[in-house]
Amino acid sequence: MEPGDREKGVITASSGNHGQSIALASQMFGVKATICVPSNVNPDKEEAIRSFGAEIVADGRDFDDARLNAERIAREKGLKYVHSVNEPHLIAGVGTVALEILEDLPDVDVIIAPVGGGSQAAGVSLVMKAAAPDVEIIAVQAEKAPSVYLSWKSGNLESTDTADTMADGLATRQAFELPLEILRDNIDDFILVSEDEIKDAIRLYVEKAHVIAEGAGAAPLAAAYKIRERANSGL
Repeated sequence: MEPGDREKGVITASSGNHGQSIALASQMFGVKATICVPSNVNPDKEEAIRSFGAEIVADGRDFDDARLNAERIAREKGLKYVHSVNEPHLIAGVGTVALEILEDLPDVDVIIAPVGGGSQAAGVSLVMKAAAPDVEIIAVQAEKAPSVYLSWKSGNLESTDTADTMADGLATRQAFELPLEILRDNIDDFILVSEDEIKDAIRLYVEKAHVIAEGAGAAPLAAAYKIRERANSGL
């Protein structure tokens, strides 16, 4: 960051998870952070963001409304705007997850990555196709928030009127240029999962692994279960 940006502070939009990472990084480097979230943000995520010293602006029905608020405030106050999705440095950062996967599972065959805006799936697929090109990369999005899936299919930036999924980490109405370009170049398949399939995956995590996963975290398991016959056949 430029010294002037550090002095003024940063601003971003989030449904909760990205906001926590920006808030923590800002705290570590002594930079003021403003996080715009929807008015119905998960209270636990909101509390976590506040615990890292960030200011929260809660307004709007969903992530995309929060994003528009962040862009407006950034213009008005001259803050450094960190895009939640369309940001090369962010994609590079989350792409290191692929390196951790290869370190722990060097013989991995398939990776299923959840998609909200697509930055994480883009980063993971970009790194994985460079480091282990034979690994199959599958993206998964909620049926009720399919903007990136629709864009991946059409090759155009698509949007939806709503993103009414229980998986708030996947609840986006708009696709963005950079992650879409990377996903179209690097992933092998894209799957949509229903709300019931996400709920079943959450339940399966609890019953079999004694892990409580949020909707976005359970979506890859929902996708894996949906394609289990294909996976078992080795296709």
